[in-house]
Amino acid sequence: MTAAVSAGGWKEQLRRVGELALLGIVAVLVSLPVLTLGAAVATVSTAVGHWADHDDLPPWRAMGAEFVRRLLPGMPVGVVAVLAVFVVSQQVAWLRAGVVPGGGGVLVLFGVAVACLAAVALLAVPRLAGRGTWRAALAAGWTDLLRAPAAGLAALSVTAVAVLLAVLLPGVVLVLPALLVLALHAVHRRLVPPRP
Repeated sequence: MTAAVSAGGWKEQLRRVGELALLGIVAVLVSLPVLTLGAAVATVSTAVGHWADHDDLPPWRAMGAEFVRRLLPGMPVGVVAVLAVFVVSQQVAWLRAGVVPGGGGVLVLFGVAVACLAAVALLAVPRLAGRGTWRAALAAGWTDLLRAPAAGLAALSVTAVAVLLAVLLPGVVLVLPALLVLALHAVHRRLVPPRP
C-alpha cells in the first residue's frame, strides 16, 4: 500500500513538473517576436500563481485568452527590455574600455544600480498574477524591494541559477521560464511580508 502511494506520489510530481516545463516551452516560443514578451511573462505568472494555489494549471484556452488580453499592454515591455539590455551592455563596454571616466568604482556602482532595477523587475513578476498591470507590478516590486531587500537578493539568486543552467545546458532554456517564475512566486510568498 505504501509503495503504491509513493509510486503515485512521484508520478504526480513528475506530471506537475512536466506541466510547468510544457508551459515554459510555449512561453519561449510565444516570446520569440519580442513584442509579445510582456504578455507572455504576465500570462505565465498568472498560470503559475493558479498552479501554486490550486495544484493545477488553468485550461489552455483560459491561458490563451489571458495572453490576448495582455498583448497590447505588454508590448512596450518587450521593447524596453531589449533596449535595457543594449544600454547596459554598451555602458559596461564603455566603462571597461575607459571611454566613460570612472573606471572600476563607477562600474561597481553601475552594477549595483542595474542589480537593484533587475530585482524590482523580478519581484514584479509575481505581482502580475491575476489582473495586475505591468505599471502596478513594477511599483509594487519597488516597494517590495525596499521592505524586504532579502527578497530582491533571493530573486536575483534564483535568476542567476537559471541563467547558469541555460548557459551550461542550452537545451534546458526551453523549460526554464515557468520554473523560474515558480521560483519567483515562492521567493515572493516566503520573503515579502504582507502589506499592512
